[in-house]
Amino acid sequence: MILLCVLYVAFEWVVLSFFPEPEIAGMTLKEVLALRFAGQRGMLFIAAFVGLAAFYPLFGFMKMRVDSCIYERDAIRLENAMRTFGFKLKEDRGNVKIYGADSILRRALLMFEDEIEVHIFESGIELRGLRRTVARVGYQLSAYIHNSRFEDENK
Repeated sequence: MILLCVLYVAFEWVVLSFFPEPEIAGMTLKEVLALRFAGQRGMLFIAAFVGLAAFYPLFGFMKMRVDSCIYERDAIRLENAMRTFGFKLKEDRGNVKIYGADSILRRALLMFEDEIEVHIFESGIELRGLRRTVARVGYQLSAYIHNSRFEDENK
């Protein structure tokens, strides 16, 4: 949400600096923003912005259940899947493990929504977090578990 605000102000600054319109020539950035939000289009923009913010948790986050993952057996595979995508264990609360990005650059790229919660059940685990990262980690973990059956055959 904050990133969207920063991007909009940066966009207005670029437009003001490099493509000046005759009616806003000589105005400061603050005056231009006040002018943009004063009219009907500005109010519509604010309404759309609030609507996106209200519904973002519905489509921006997800839960993914990996039933084939038994934590006691596949803990190292879970750890490897997390490390593959730049996550490390931040907090261990027993049946809930919280992983976060391992660098500030990775956190910034994920817009500081960089936590994945791993809920451990007897029948599997459930990953919760940002849709893109949960999907990547979940599918990588599923691949590791699928490939582990070949490790057992080779012993």
